[in-house]
Amino acid sequence: MLDPTKEPPVGTPAADAIPILYDLHAGMIRGLAWRISGSEDFADEIFQDTFLEAFKSWSKFEGRSKASTWLGGIAIRQWQRRQRRRAGEPRNIPSLESLLPFGENTSSIIPGHGESPLDATIRKEAVTAVHRAILELPDDFRVPLVMKDMIELSVKEVAEALDLNEQTVKTRLHRARLKVRSAMRSVVPQMAAVDPAFDRQTCIDLINAKLTAMDAGRGFPVDDDFLCERCTSVFDELDLTRDLCRDFTGMEPPASIRDFLLHRASE
Repeated sequence: MLDPTKEPPVGTPAADAIPILYDLHAGMIRGLAWRISGSEDFADEIFQDTFLEAFKSWSKFEGRSKASTWLGGIAIRQWQRRQRRRAGEPRNIPSLESLLPFGENTSSIIPGHGESPLDATIRKEAVTAVHRAILELPDDFRVPLVMKDMIELSVKEVAEALDLNEQTVKTRLHRARLKVRSAMRSVVPQMAAVDPAFDRQTCIDLINAKLTAMDAGRGFPVDDDFLCERCTSVFDELDLTRDLCRDFTGMEPPASIRDFLLHRASE
């Protein structure tokens, strides 16, 4: 008996596996498609074709990654097949230097996970701001961010998929994360920021170390006792931005799509 709350094991018949994967990951795949394509209508095409392709390809899935990552890879390839430059798409974003948090005189008050109606409202507004900021990024910055922070591919996998070198991917990720962080800060309550305890270069080194740790999908390697309050605040903002990037609330497709897709796939 398959557990509908867990990804089905390798070898499960597609007719049994794909409905479970749909129920588990439809919101994530639609959100991913929306953010990489920049168009809700375009995203729905990618979303539908992703699950149709998944049904046909499930027998080849070897379980070397999570099924959600496998689905995300299919969605990325569906987007690449249709890739087109968006009307009015910005060509670039500010430099890494100008996006660093120097000169800011406030720090974000990080909302809890729905601990109160106010926290829930703030998080909802922050998710919307992050989603909008991601859509506004140029393709060259948006797609690596989505691939890394939404479906949790490694920097190497992102580089291979986009035919880029790894350092280019890292630089684009860092600028994109800092840009989206600014959007998040615009809707989250702020308080007066304390002055940094370190010189500018030390702060830059610590921020780079934090961003590199995020690239690797691991915790920050410096003991919290070493960090000043200002560093901790900036790091908390970066972590919140990443978490909000992975929030797919409200991105679930209409219930009618499920039956339609699974019927088409079975045919």
